[in-house]
Parts: sequence; C-alpha cells; structure tokens
Amino acid sequence: MRGLAGEGTLRGMRHRIAPWKVALSVALAAALLAYFLYQAPLAEVGRALGQVHLGWVAITTAIALLTYLLRALRWGLILRPAGRAGAGQLFGCTAAGFATSAVLPARAGELVRPLLLTARTRIPAAATLASILTERLLDGASVLILFAASILVAGRDLPAAHLALLQRAALLAGAAVVAAVALVALLLRRKEGAIRRLGRVSPARFRSRVESFLSHLLEGLAVLGTPLRLAEITLWSLGLWLVIGFQLVALARAFGMPLSLPESFIVIAVSVIGLAVPTPAGVGGFHTAIQIALTQLLGVAAATATAYALIHHAICFFPITLIGLAYLGATGLSLGRATELGEGESAAEG
Repeated sequence: MRGLAGEGTLRGMRHRIAPWKVALSVALAAALLAYFLYQAPLAEVGRALGQVHLGWVAITTAIALLTYLLRALRWGLILRPAGRAGAGQLFGCTAAGFATSAVLPARAGELVRPLLLTARTRIPAAATLASILTERLLDGASVLILFAASILVAGRDLPAAHLALLQRAALLAGAAVVAAVALVALLLRRKEGAIRRLGRVSPARFRSRVESFLSHLLEGLAVLGTPLRLAEITLWSLGLWLVIGFQLVALARAFGMPLSLPESFIVIAVSVIGLAVPTPAGVGGFHTAIQIALTQLLGVAAATATAYALIHHAICFFPITLIGLAYLGATGLSLGRATELGEGESAAEG
C-alpha cells in the first residue's frame, strides 16, 4: 500500500486488542440486546417487520450512504489546511474506519481511519488524528443544537410527563454548546500555556497522554480559528445532521409511523448516548436507546419501536461495513493489520 512503509507513525505497530476487552464488549452487547428484545413480544415484532414498506427501506438506505459521503466530504474540509485528498479516498477511509469499529470493540476505527488516510495521501498523521477529535466535537455540538431547537419546536406535542425533563435537557444542551465554544476560543488564544498548565495539574503517570491529547485537539480545532471557517464547517455539520434526521423520518414512513423532523432529533440525541456504550457496531446500546426514545418519549408501541430499531441499526451499519471491508481489501490491508495500526498508534501515544 502506497506510503505505508514510509510513514513513521505506522512503523512497528503490532499491538492487538486484548482478548478480555473483546469478551467484555461482546458480553455487554449480548446483555443489552437481550434486554432490548425482552421489552416487546417477539411475535408482534415479527409482524411489524413483515409489514414494513421495502421501498421506504431502500430510500432510507440510500440516505444513510449519503450521510457517510457527507461525513467524508466534511472531513476533507476540516483537513484542507493540512492537505487535500480526493473524495474517493476520504469516503473509502471513512468506510474502513466505520467497518473496523463495527466489527471490533474499543472504537478501533477512530484510529484506523486517520492513519489509513495518512498512508494513502501523505497528509501528516498529526493532522488526520486531530481532525477526528474536531469531528467529534462538531458532531456533539450539532446534535445538542438540533436537539434543543427540536424541543422548542415540537415540545407541545410531546407527552406532558416528559416535557419538563426534556426542556431542562434542552436548556442544558444550549448552555453546554455556549460553554464549549467559549472554552475552545480561550484554549486557541492561549494554546501553549493551556497545554503546560493542564499538563502540570495532571498526575505524573498521565501527563504525557494529557499533553498529547490536548496538542492533537487544539491542532484540529485550529482550523476553526477564523469566523468564516467556523461558520462554513458549522453549517456543513448541521446540514449533515439534518440529512440524518430525514433518514429517521424516511424509515418511519416504512412503518407507517408518524415522526416529524424535530422529533427525529430527540431520537438521535438519545441514540448518541446508546452509541457511547463500547460494543461492536453499537449492538445493544444503540438498539435500546432507540427503543426507549420511541416508546418512552414519543409514545410509539413497543413492538413497532423494536422493529424500527432493528432495521435502523442494520441500515446504519451493515452497508457501510461491507463497503469499508471491500476498501480495506482493495488497498491490500487486512482487518487484523488495520487494527494493529490503530492499536499501535494508541500505545505509542501512551
């Protein structure tokens, strides 16, 4: 693979994910999936699946793939100050990263994706690694903004029992975004001093990790240092998540289920929490979060919500995993080798 042997960051990386991590992740996924399936009679879930409109499922799948392409293009925008990559390379590495994280625990794809792009394009590894942190912050801010706006727009249609809780959550989300923007602005203005101070207050054993993390984070956030760049990337991120919202609305049509665009962001906000559970492809945690959001917050029947979560998860993870594995194969990089790269970089930073 071009550039792989020459990149210093990719040399000598032979660390593998510890077997106990795999076992723990799989056990957690199995427990959460069992809990998820226990919430509704499987016969009713089967009937709901049998009545799904396949045309809308196909449309939803196309929208899901579009969101991954939009992610890849946004990634290129974030990386523009460090170097340029073709849309095909960006999409292929994005798919490979999601495929690795879908198959293996420990979010291995979060390191495979940037290091693979570095190997394919010669964009510095420091820049590609930092860009992933920037993406996560942009995604978090976008979800919080759209969630808060959705509560304001759709609040009157939500069950009264949960409305006060959601309104408080929306206020906290708005406050969190404002605080995060202020903190980022402050850190960018005092970058070196901030790294030194935060490093000094960290325990000695973690000091190098903290300083490395902050350095990568601030390098990635530097692309947002001008108002024009900040506005451009923020609008791109909000647009990406709006398309994701339409994906959920389209799938609701497949079940004949009324779901507005504002309501979709309530489901998305809860599903992001489920994805934070460290299981392969979000199995269990993602399913349960979708189910809870639909049944407890939006009043959807348990069987329909369960069937919806199953199809939604499959659409989100199965096609992109196949594409990502195919891309890894085309580059001559096995899944095991890709994991070694990610694990090796993680160990090198520690």
